[in-house]
Amino acid sequence: MSKVNESGKSWLVLIIISLSAFIIAIDSTFMNVAISTLVVDLNTQVSTIQGIIAVYTLTMACLMLFGSKLMDIIGRKKTFVIGVFIYGIGTTIATISVNAGMLLIGWSILEGIGASFMMPATAAIITSKYEGQDRIFALGVWGAVGAMAAAIGPLFGGFLTTFLSWRYGFGIEIIIAIIILLYSRKIIESPTTLNWKDLDVMGALLAGVGFMLIVLGTLFLNSLSTWPQVAGTVGAGLIILALFFFWQKRRINKTKEPLLDVRIFKNRSFSFGVINIIVLNLGMAGALFIIPVFLQTVTGLNAFSTGLTIMPMTVAILIFAFTANKIANHIKATHLISLSFILSLIGALLLSNVFSFNTTPYDVIPGLVLIGIGIGLANPLLSDIIVSSVKSKKQSDASGVLNTGNNLGKSIGTALIGVILLVGTFTALSTEINNNYPQLGDQQIKDNIQDWVLKLQTTDLTLLKSQQSIAANIVNNTIAKAMNQAFMGLSIIFFIGVILSLFIREKEKLVIK
Repeated sequence: MSKVNESGKSWLVLIIISLSAFIIAIDSTFMNVAISTLVVDLNTQVSTIQGIIAVYTLTMACLMLFGSKLMDIIGRKKTFVIGVFIYGIGTTIATISVNAGMLLIGWSILEGIGASFMMPATAAIITSKYEGQDRIFALGVWGAVGAMAAAIGPLFGGFLTTFLSWRYGFGIEIIIAIIILLYSRKIIESPTTLNWKDLDVMGALLAGVGFMLIVLGTLFLNSLSTWPQVAGTVGAGLIILALFFFWQKRRINKTKEPLLDVRIFKNRSFSFGVINIIVLNLGMAGALFIIPVFLQTVTGLNAFSTGLTIMPMTVAILIFAFTANKIANHIKATHLISLSFILSLIGALLLSNVFSFNTTPYDVIPGLVLIGIGIGLANPLLSDIIVSSVKSKKQSDASGVLNTGNNLGKSIGTALIGVILLVGTFTALSTEINNNYPQLGDQQIKDNIQDWVLKLQTTDLTLLKSQQSIAANIVNNTIAKAMNQAFMGLSIIFFIGVILSLFIREKEKLVIK
């Protein structure tokens, strides 16, 4: 009998770790359906909430490599417990938020920091605690709980937002965080392999600042006044990440401990796997942001009904995430990844022409399901290729890059799709006004277009649906064209994924001594 079966209490560690995976996963999806309610409750704008969502995943992307390395310095248990504590403080602040600033600090920053410490430690704790078939079972449960939480997140958030309050979601997370802290004593601390002097502080700063500037530059596209700063901000971020790369090589050459062993990027399958996982999350985050905004502001659905509409997509992700490896027994994994991007591409193309005042939830389900199938198939296969492309002693680095890529893709995707929608709205509204009111000169339209777009974003559009007027037709056509442009943007993202997936090779393992 294995050591984990000697007592039922031995599985308590798995329960604790699974609970942490649950709150981290559900936190990334349950607030998307509450966007319209958050705008009203916190007296803010959709673009502000969009930024808060982006900063949450950005914080994790910036600190994931640091969180992975911290385990080697203070131990897995301490890293995990510190993360849970910070996460608990953050979710408490988010629960009592009275403005967007409090939600940003509590949810986006503190919860993001806590999650970046917790996430790398979860898999490491499981692999050190369980062995053999028990380890396979434990990892399966851990992954299933995370996938299930992400899948039910929109419905969970929609139910709470509609019938209670979105604050209850964060309140439930507080309770779970307390339970995890109370029972964390059951986790056995791991031996440390590094000292604080081994920590690559400069590398952590370069990576964090580089990622932050790239996402911040993308968010600058949300306002015409900050567009001139976009190129400089994104360019600075790319330069800093290049400096990070050369800094890591320098530390390796001097036999110092790097934050990340960048030599793993010599493996083509690893590198293109990471790029593909970023592209995949770009598309997923974009869809999960834009669909709830449309359903609530245009069709008038409440948060719960919005969650029900999105549910087929998240269920498809869950089902095909579980079956991807079995399907890969019959279809080559690299071919299956290409097929998954093609399915998501078809789904985005289907959705590009269904949006207007007359759109119903049933109209968006076929496209969402196809996107969900594609994401569900590709995600586990890409994750497996990324982690298995390097030797076991470098898998912690590979895992850190994987988690960073996931969160960076989600952060940029949320920001990017909002930008595409905004540009589409400006272009379409300008064209519609010019066609219907030719007496207005181009300069007059140019001078007023920003105010008109802002009014369009803050007006209850459901009141226009039953009207037969020029204004109603202008708004309807503007929405249809803007959403078409947004989903054509998503289609391009998935098409890029198709092309990049062709460069991945199977069973290519890089040996680093």
